[in-house]
Amino acid sequence: MYNKTYLDTSLKEHATHGTKKHPMIGLHFESGNNSFYPNHFFVERHWHHTIEIILILKGSYEFEINLEQYILNEGDIAFLNSGDLHQITGLKKGTIHDVFIFNPELLAFQYSDALQTDILQPFINHDNIFPHVLHPNDALYPVLYPRIQKILHDSLLQTENWYISCKLQLLELMSTMYLHHFFLQKNDTLSSSDRQKIARYKKLVSYMELHYPEHISLDNLAEIAECNSQYLCRFFKDITGMPPMKYLIQYRIEQACEMLRDTTKSVLEISLDCGFENVSYFIRKFKELKGSTPQKYRQLQ
Repeated sequence: MYNKTYLDTSLKEHATHGTKKHPMIGLHFESGNNSFYPNHFFVERHWHHTIEIILILKGSYEFEINLEQYILNEGDIAFLNSGDLHQITGLKKGTIHDVFIFNPELLAFQYSDALQTDILQPFINHDNIFPHVLHPNDALYPVLYPRIQKILHDSLLQTENWYISCKLQLLELMSTMYLHHFFLQKNDTLSSSDRQKIARYKKLVSYMELHYPEHISLDNLAEIAECNSQYLCRFFKDITGMPPMKYLIQYRIEQACEMLRDTTKSVLEISLDCGFENVSYFIRKFKELKGSTPQKYRQLQ
């Protein structure tokens, strides 16, 4: 049997948002000409411990959150809870959105008063969670929007005392949500079947990302997922649109691209380091996915 210590570790986003002293950050994203996302905004499926509040300022986006699809437009607000598996796609270029990211543990207080025990601790423990979407025509929107807008404004500009202002606004936001029964119970938001699918998906991708240099077979992955290979291929393709072994090859090729850009290793060394036992097969798959040979790709970087 495989060591289970890898579970839910690699798929987790590794970027650091904020600092230990200020565990929150505001981010602004635009897509289009002269931006980091020239064609459209896209964030690949992942998850993280931090919580995100996203305000759509322009354009339309497709959000996949825990296998559910949402279309968000200007003025809509999305909430991504800790551990939510999500992917975000701008439906065309020219989109704009702001994001506030915070570590839920910053809400913890040493003194266990009613605020801590009734509102904050259940949220920190992920027993109570945010609904995923808030629309302008929702009843609570006029109450919550000004606080969210203030949090985004202060976290983006980071003027004097911005952190204190954001934390106070966040506590006010949590209090308002609690008083209006806005929180959801985590166990009520997903069916047991979807919870199992997401857990299996996290196990598989985490394993592939940690062990991609090694030999991995479909039977290995079926053992990791604790299901038969036929079911594994079906549910994995339902989520990603491709079989697990094709996903693994694509991930290996992406790692090879990084090595071609950032190291002087030979193509043979890189192919072996990325789990390809045959360099000819590696070159053929690389050309299929990237449109050029590894050597030409390196020359163009």
